[in-house]
Amino acid sequence: MTNFSLYIITGEDQNRLLKVSLVTVTSSLEFVSEHETDGQCLAANHRQDGDILIGTLKGIQLLSRDGNELSEYSTTEDGVTGVIRALQNVFILHGVGKIDKVDICLAGDITKRQKLVQLERTSNTGAVMAVSDRHVVASHPDTKQLIIYDFITKQTKTVHPDVYPFGLHFLADGHLLGAGGDKLVKYKIENGKLTTVWTCDDVTDGSKVCSDSNGLIYVSTKHNLKTVYIISPGGKTLIY
Repeated sequence: MTNFSLYIITGEDQNRLLKVSLVTVTSSLEFVSEHETDGQCLAANHRQDGDILIGTLKGIQLLSRDGNELSEYSTTEDGVTGVIRALQNVFILHGVGKIDKVDICLAGDITKRQKLVQLERTSNTGAVMAVSDRHVVASHPDTKQLIIYDFITKQTKTVHPDVYPFGLHFLADGHLLGAGGDKLVKYKIENGKLTTVWTCDDVTDGSKVCSDSNGLIYVSTKHNLKTVYIISPGGKTLIY
C-alpha cells in the first residue's frame, strides 16, 4: 500500500480544544498541534489552500496553514455544527434557538448569504451537513431524516436513510457516505431519493467520515479519538 498522510481534526466534547493529528496509513496517529477555540469546537473543514475553518458555539474561526494561532472568521452565528468551503462559497450549518439553518455565503464576503435549508428541532443534538457539486444534505436529529437540497432543481426533499448518520461526506464522484449505527453506508442520490450502493458493517461507533484523493475513506469514532477506520473505495475495512 502506498504510504501517505492525512490530517484528522477532532474537537473535545467537553472543552474548547481543537486537536490536529497526522495519520500515516502504515503507522498510527501522530499528534501535531492543539489550539483553544472560542467556544466548544463542533466542526472543522480543510480549504483547498490548506487553511482550516472551525465551527464553534460562538462562531467560526480560522487556522491558517502556516500559522500557529486561531483567528476570527465570523461571529454572527451561534452553534456552528458544520462549515464547508465549496463551489467558491462557504456553507454554514448553525443553530438559532431551536432552529438549525444551512446558509450559503460568498467566500469573499460572508455577510452576503442565502438560506438553503431550515429545520426545527426539540433536542440538543446538533445536525451535520455535507456538500457536493449538486447537493447539500443535512441531518435532522429529531426525526432521523436527511434533508436534500438540489442546486439544479432548487428543490428540497426529505428522506429516511437506512441508518441515521452521525457523520456525512460526499465523495468526488457525487456519492454520499453516512457513518452511524455501527455501519458505513454509501448512497447514490437520484431525483431526491437515496439508493444504497454498499454497506460496511465493520465500523463500530462511527462518527465523522472523510476521504482522500485516492478514494480511501476514513471514519473516526465517538468515544475513542485514536481509533480511525480506513475503508477501501469498495467498502472493505483495511485498517483500524
